[in-house]
Amino acid sequence: MASKAQGMTFEYSVDAGSTFTAVGSIVDLTVPTISKDAIEITNHGGNGYRDFTGGLIDGGETVVVVNYDARDTGAAGTAGHHDLRDLANTVFETTENKVFKISFPDSDSDDSVADELQFSFAGIVTGFEMATPVDGVLQATFTIKVSGTVTITDAS
Repeated sequence: MASKAQGMTFEYSVDAGSTFTAVGSIVDLTVPTISKDAIEITNHGGNGYRDFTGGLIDGGETVVVVNYDARDTGAAGTAGHHDLRDLANTVFETTENKVFKISFPDSDSDDSVADELQFSFAGIVTGFEMATPVDGVLQATFTIKVSGTVTITDAS
């Protein structure tokens, strides 16, 4: 049976991963879109087919969409959006890599964080946009470009 996505968490760290701040009210989240370059190595002595070898791996991007309440000044890490302002101010306005963590919901009933699937990576925020539909909720979208390795942990 398929697993529900409800319960995903997205966190960021501005101190190299010592502490994390959770972003609240996530409505859509994509994990890094990892890809590998293909380097052509075809030569004249081949069999008429193109030959390739693997090249550099690109960690891709992650996109996070959240519902946004501009009046909310709640504490960081709550369902409020003080944390979004922190993310925009302390991460978007810097060129330094920050640490990000995506956690999938617990797949069994023991409530142990240790058996969740997690993606951890360094990256920079490369995009921020707000959607302001006349008949809908305000939403903020962050795009994060992965820098380096994506660590995937699944302890279950």
